[in-house]
Amino acid sequence: MEERGPPAAAAGDDDGNEDPPQSEMQLVLRPPPPPFPGANTYVVQIPKDQIYRVPPPENALIVERHRNPENKKKKSPCCTIRCLIIGAIVFSLCLILFITLLSLSLTVKPKEPKFSISNVHVKNPKSKSDTGKNSHPGYEVSVKVNNPNGHGINYEGSEWASLLLKEKSIGKGKFPLKKQEKDSSATVKLVLDGSKGALPREVEKSIENTNSKMHLPLTLKMDLSVKVKGFIKTWKMETEVECHFQVSTLGKGTKVLQQKCEAKFKG
Repeated sequence: MEERGPPAAAAGDDDGNEDPPQSEMQLVLRPPPPPFPGANTYVVQIPKDQIYRVPPPENALIVERHRNPENKKKKSPCCTIRCLIIGAIVFSLCLILFITLLSLSLTVKPKEPKFSISNVHVKNPKSKSDTGKNSHPGYEVSVKVNNPNGHGINYEGSEWASLLLKEKSIGKGKFPLKKQEKDSSATVKLVLDGSKGALPREVEKSIENTNSKMHLPLTLKMDLSVKVKGFIKTWKMETEVECHFQVSTLGKGTKVLQQKCEAKFKG
């Protein structure tokens, strides 16, 4: 049987190691020593004229189109409707809040001011040698006033204050405070002129005897005109104040032992 040999190499193929042409990419297989049996190594050669250090202009244009697509310039109708719905909800909430504050301002009455007795002092006390109607002593009562409201109080027009012993008046005067800021406290001094007539024996003993252990019960009554200006409405109410308290003595070293003050709006 006739044996066939390998085909002869074509002309121009004498040099098997000739470099591939530069105009196109070729895949060249070289048989380097395999790292392990059965492994192959592939080497990819790329022509130099197809390697770019700077991207071509057409690539930059493509990237710019992806960053700013034309459909982003046009607002979606759904977005506009959503904004209108959100705006309507916010407006409704603000309207409800305004109506609520208006209702509270018109219906909720302010709170009564709070009073407490700090000190009692006898002015021009009567001595044993004094006689006549002009020997009646006067009184100075220190009162602490607290305004619990979020608005200022106007006391202008307040009428009178009276100090009593067992429902008998022993001194009269006017409430001196005119205005008071919101959420604030103030201490005022009531200057009360002694009432005419006979001085009660209990008061006379308390003035003369500073060491007396007999406590003297007194009552302070005031009729005040309280005006509170709210956001919309101004409240004007006549107020009755009544403080029941005891003092150790009306002489030197007077101390207020116990007390209870109440203020009530008449209307």
